[in-house]
Amino acid sequence: MFASLLNKGFRGSLVLLIVLLLTAALCSLLSVKSLENGTYPDLFYNYFKDKIHAPALVTLLNYSLIGLGMFLVSMVSVNQEISDKQNYFPVFIYFFISSTCVNPLELTPQLFTNLLLLYAFYKLLDTYRQEYVLKQIFDAGIWISFTLYFTISSVLFIPVFFIALSILRSFHWREWAMAILGVMVPVFFYECMAYLSNFNRWYVFGAAADYFRSFKVPVFSEYYLAFSTLLILLLLLSILQPLLRGFGNTVKKQRSKWILLWLLFFLIPAFFAGGHTNAGIILTYALPLSFLIGDFLFQIKQIKITNTLLSILMLSAVIVFLGKLGFI
Repeated sequence: MFASLLNKGFRGSLVLLIVLLLTAALCSLLSVKSLENGTYPDLFYNYFKDKIHAPALVTLLNYSLIGLGMFLVSMVSVNQEISDKQNYFPVFIYFFISSTCVNPLELTPQLFTNLLLLYAFYKLLDTYRQEYVLKQIFDAGIWISFTLYFTISSVLFIPVFFIALSILRSFHWREWAMAILGVMVPVFFYECMAYLSNFNRWYVFGAAADYFRSFKVPVFSEYYLAFSTLLILLLLLSILQPLLRGFGNTVKKQRSKWILLWLLFFLIPAFFAGGHTNAGIILTYALPLSFLIGDFLFQIKQIKITNTLLSILMLSAVIVFLGKLGFI
């Protein structure tokens, strides 16, 4: 049933997605425990974490970020034409990943990071075959750099930003200069404030160095085992399908898929970063997983097969929700 609705675009999917979002928010509000706790000292996030404790406010902020992220996924997927206009599977996958991996007792910084990265991705795709794009490129660089102060794992997205720029556009030194300037501006302003206050100078560089020095074998929670396994299998199928059939019927779709594949490659270190939880790893991969798996599900012609895959995905997510509610 879900597959037929998600195949009908905005009108067919809106009610379903709103109901699922509200149901997941209610479950989060009633949750009694957090299955995993991240240990990264993300600068601004730690400040807000210490200030906000009320369960209702935490749930409201977390699910507001999820809802805004779903909106941006639909904007990127439909308006930027990296998928079919009737395809709302990427929005559905993004919702399930985010709601399943959100921490019900604390603000989840990766949700805010993903929101800014989605907006930066939208601005970057908006430069394709356009003439005056310096502002869009500068804005994309700023938002990507700004996320470093919420989750230092965003450092993995910076090389993808420049790779995406080279994929979408031919080389123009002004555009690359604006991209570099956009990435540098938030760091420059932060360092100016840190110097004047004599507090936590060179934060990004020190945190990034610690991030790459802390690699270890990842630890997987039993609650997320089924959910993670299913996402990995769907991801492999979603990569195999375009390799056999092609990356899309337009040049923009093809280039967008290549950007997502590059993103998957550069996110490999997130598997081994110390302090990352199972949920944190999945949330870091939320963007490429949503678009690639969502497009794969949309391409399946047999609705019964799609509904079966969605049902298994939902059952694996139910295990996580039951764990947070304290039933298992």
